[in-house]
Amino acid sequence: MRIRTVTYLFVIAFFPLSNLHAQQVPLAVKGVLDLTEYDFKTNGSLEIRGEFEFYWNQMLNPADDIFSGEMIYMEVPGSWFSLKDEYPQLTRYGFATYRLMLLLPAGMNDIAIKIDDVYSASGYFLNGKAIDYLGFPGVNKFQTVTRYSRPVMTGTVDVQEVELLIKVSNFDHRLSGIVGGIRIGNVTQVKEERTRELFRGHFLIGALLIIAIYFLGLYLIRSEHYRLYFSLICFLMALRVVMLMELPVISSLNLNGLTTARLDYLNVYFFAPFFTLMIRSIFPIEFPRLIFRIIIWISVVFIAIVIVSPISLFSFSLPYFFGFFLLISLVFLYVIMMAWIRGRSHAPSFTLGLLILFAGTLNDMLNEINVIDTTYVVYYTMFIYLLIYAYIFADKSNFLQRKAQKLADEVSEVKNHLEDLVEERTTELQSVSRELERQKKKLESTNHDLVESMNARNRLFAIIGHDVRAPIGYNLQALEMLIDKPGIPAKERNELLKMMASASEVTYNLLDNLLVWGRSQTGKLKATPVKVQLMELIHESLELINIGLKEKNLKVEVEVDEDHYLEADRDQLYIVIRNLVSNAMKFTPEKGSIHISSRKQQGQVIISIRDSGIGIPESIQDKLLDARSHISTNGTRGEKGSGLGLKISHEIVEVNNGWMTIESESGKGTTITIGIKASRK
Repeated sequence: MRIRTVTYLFVIAFFPLSNLHAQQVPLAVKGVLDLTEYDFKTNGSLEIRGEFEFYWNQMLNPADDIFSGEMIYMEVPGSWFSLKDEYPQLTRYGFATYRLMLLLPAGMNDIAIKIDDVYSASGYFLNGKAIDYLGFPGVNKFQTVTRYSRPVMTGTVDVQEVELLIKVSNFDHRLSGIVGGIRIGNVTQVKEERTRELFRGHFLIGALLIIAIYFLGLYLIRSEHYRLYFSLICFLMALRVVMLMELPVISSLNLNGLTTARLDYLNVYFFAPFFTLMIRSIFPIEFPRLIFRIIIWISVVFIAIVIVSPISLFSFSLPYFFGFFLLISLVFLYVIMMAWIRGRSHAPSFTLGLLILFAGTLNDMLNEINVIDTTYVVYYTMFIYLLIYAYIFADKSNFLQRKAQKLADEVSEVKNHLEDLVEERTTELQSVSRELERQKKKLESTNHDLVESMNARNRLFAIIGHDVRAPIGYNLQALEMLIDKPGIPAKERNELLKMMASASEVTYNLLDNLLVWGRSQTGKLKATPVKVQLMELIHESLELINIGLKEKNLKVEVEVDEDHYLEADRDQLYIVIRNLVSNAMKFTPEKGSIHISSRKQQGQVIISIRDSGIGIPESIQDKLLDARSHISTNGTRGEKGSGLGLKISHEIVEVNNGWMTIESESGKGTTITIGIKASRK
């Protein structure tokens, strides 16, 4: 069904393109175009191409029989400035006269001329008689009145040899001369072609306005921004068709040349920001934020240039904008390809539409800068692009409805086949029962391995018991000394008390870690998540080791946002923070530093504890978190360790659905980073 729908859309879109094919026509040679053998009735109107007589800086009188002054041959269509290398006297701004002798077939008594693009003031004469003016061509900027339009001019002829004289003045625009096509034919033929062109224009405008209004209504119902941006793009494209095909609504406004040019350029330049906003609203994760901002700001610069600068300046911006738009299209293609790789909805269709638009834009850009000579097709490829996107967005809008219908059908199917499902589930339960029996036997066969694991744990408890006994015995000796020698000097007394406090802290941490490790080994370590303020935990942990920090004269820097809250078990997370800052203190030499920071990233709070200590040798880094290894190292003052702190911290972080990494280099300090789910304030 989808393939059929897309096929219909392509047929509708390509229908207006049926008359864009180029046909072989006679060429003008040295100012003469021989059409005596050309059949206008069979072949229709034709585009004049070839060599015109060209008189630079001369406003010739069509009544003159003999033209004086220097004459060269100029290719039409084309800008006279393109010949500046061959004829240095030609400048971008100036005036000139074009002349062509037309040898018409017998019996042709009327003639119509259709002008495509002349970005200059111009006047048209047949056999010395003026038939129309586009503005007024003067010999300087003050005499020249510019008007951009593509009219159909008509005149009568009574001879086969007809002189076509065109006066052109340009003192503003980047493009000088007759840069678009000139078509001639019978009046009836040209008017019929104009009627067909208007039909295509009205068809495109009607289709674009329907799409634009439809998606604007969807946006008002459900505020999804990509609908709004898509609707605005359709409105812009409708205006683009109105201006390119010069529908009567534009002619009736009687706009001057500068206003028409500004409106034309702004219409083109507004596509870049709206396309960017639409693609980013559809694929926000894949669209790089920095590139998005750069595109928007560059687009604003282009728009501002058109608004505030004269046409002599902003007309030069168009080739650069085309290049900019091609780069944007490549960014869009990258974003959509990433979405395709990640399985985003409709990404292949998005890619197809973008490639079509890219091809049309490239064709028109190369045509604009005279690299190729083809028909402008960007508004047709844009229409195809918008049709594809309209289909995608309409399909996205109906997705929930189709999903709901699918669920309803599944419920109905389950209801109608309930007995079969019960039998099937019974069979599955029997299979599960057999599997459980097999697992039971497997568990019995692994009992020996479990006993060995318990023995290993008992051995570890014995080691820990020794580590706990040592600081307690030291405290007991210190207390006996204080009791037996009441006259001990104050300095020695303070030293003993500090050592007792340090030993008690080690014992407290060790016992706490031991209890947590014991629960983890029995599978009873569970987290009860609550909202926890990170700053509060860090302050509590630093207060516990305050004495040790002062003894070592360590500098502690805390860059933690008070608004950072975590969703975790508070007591467990406190153990983690306490272990990490204790380790940082223990392995940092005197007058070192400890840096604690936090940041938010993708719904998590990332906590980093960095010290300037002795670091961790590379040979033991991989064993620190290995449950089968037991690594214990001494601090910078010989502080004893149990080897459990990092293991327990790692297990607690995982129980709280977080992660933990260790980065260290021997002699250059250690950085431990953990990530925990962020909680709302």
